[in-house]
Amino acid sequence: MFEEQWHVKISNHGLEVINPSHDVQRIRLEAIQRIAVQTNDSGPFGSDVIWLVSDGDSTISFPMGAKGESDVLGAFQKIDGFDNLEFINSMSSVENNVFILLNRVKA
Repeated sequence: MFEEQWHVKISNHGLEVINPSHDVQRIRLEAIQRIAVQTNDSGPFGSDVIWLVSDGDSTISFPMGAKGESDVLGAFQKIDGFDNLEFINSMSSVENNVFILLNRVKA
C-alpha cells in the first residue's frame, strides 16, 4: 500500500515525517498550532485521509496508514485541546472535507 511507504515518528523532540522519496520534515511538538484531517472521496483506491500538522508557518502532511501513525495519534490525543470527537467524526466522512482537531491561536 502507498500509505505504508510513509514513516512517521513522534518523540519528545517532535514529529518527523519521511515520505516515499526519503525526504524528511520535522516539527517541534511545542510549536504545533494546528492539527487537521483532510478527507476526500478517492477511497478505497486513493489516500482518502490525510493528516495536516502546522506550526503556523509551515504545514507537513502524511496519509493515514503511514507506518508509526498509531503512536503519533496517541501523542496527539494527549495534547491539551485535541478534539477526539471531531477525530471520530472525520473517520466516518467519505466526502471532501477538513476536520480541525487542534487549533491554537497565538494572541
